[in-house]
Amino acid sequence: MNAITAPMWVGLPLGVGFGAIASLWGIGNPETIIRAARLIDRLLPACFLLVTALGSVLLYGLHASGVAMHFSPKPSYIYGVVLGGILFGVGLALSGYLPVTALMAIGEGRRDALLAIPGGLLGASAWTALADTGFGRWIVSEANFGDLVAGGNIHDVPPARMVAIALVYAAAALGALYFLPRYRASRHCCLRSIRGAEPDAYDRQMALDTTRYLNEGAREPAGRRIRLAQLSEQYATDPGFFVRATLVAGSGVAILGVLALFLRQQFGQSTTYSWVVGVLFMRDSAYSQNVFATIGWEPLTDLGVLIGAFLSAYLFTGRFTAFAKVTPPSWRNRFGDNPRLRQAAVFGGSFLTLLGARMAGGCTSGHTLSGGIQLSVSAWLFTASLAVAAVLTARLVYRDASWRVDG
Repeated sequence: MNAITAPMWVGLPLGVGFGAIASLWGIGNPETIIRAARLIDRLLPACFLLVTALGSVLLYGLHASGVAMHFSPKPSYIYGVVLGGILFGVGLALSGYLPVTALMAIGEGRRDALLAIPGGLLGASAWTALADTGFGRWIVSEANFGDLVAGGNIHDVPPARMVAIALVYAAAALGALYFLPRYRASRHCCLRSIRGAEPDAYDRQMALDTTRYLNEGAREPAGRRIRLAQLSEQYATDPGFFVRATLVAGSGVAILGVLALFLRQQFGQSTTYSWVVGVLFMRDSAYSQNVFATIGWEPLTDLGVLIGAFLSAYLFTGRFTAFAKVTPPSWRNRFGDNPRLRQAAVFGGSFLTLLGARMAGGCTSGHTLSGGIQLSVSAWLFTASLAVAAVLTARLVYRDASWRVDG
């Protein structure tokens, strides 16, 4: 049993820290997620890979040295995790939002994110109703291998084994980032650029376009921003990606993820949607009763994420859009600037992401990030499923439309 269990309110400042750092990366902007699904800009998957590599070594290193942790990998029920991941991937490619980034986007003043919340609540409601049916019970119980991590069941695996596996995983992840260019068709690889490689004309053009979409609709011009805003632009747009600021930010998120597991529980955003649904609409559902019994600091960390993103966008980067009309370039270059069509995509996509997340028992925060740090098998299954579904959906939806701000 862990010797430390922090009070619930600690989740609020942890969420603020997470939201502020992720907002600096530009992850609250739906175009960032759409470009990741289109394999144009690998910033988002590279962030997850960096954080899980660093976090897993820190987590299991501390555990092996005698520091107790609140391990909580999601159960590996294969069918539910895979199908949930597929639904999640389709939804994120359509909407450009994850459960956590929708909250960040509201903090950043993005108008279309306001429809992501009701869409997500409807998706959570659909799973609450489905979970109490025969199909719902079957999909989370059949082929359920329990709390598996890479070395076995988390309750039985020797700490030294997990340290060794974490080191191998980190070496493989950082090695991949050493050879992986950030942008499609770029010749400059991520990690190698930290040694001072100069970007070529293509990389500079991509970086300029990235800066432009991140700042679309911003309340003040880039030239008036403070020095911290300039630094945030550097590590969000620099083709080298693993510049020092990025390594510091990634290390910060990894530390926050491990600190959460040490203090009380892992990060997770989608559970809050099910909790709200249960409190407001479906209190007598057996699934809602289970959520009530197991909910932790998720509502507070969600609130913290929103606050952190607001502080980052309003005070530091100047990207606060004050709920002005801004359509992601990939979307408007494919479908035009029709607000109703975009709103339908955000609502419908968010419905699918939350339905998939609740079916799988977690989202990119609970599975890909926190589960990835714990080297959870279900996290890898979920992430692989959503990645394949997102890439295929993005290909079908956006086709060969330009992603550039100027079309």
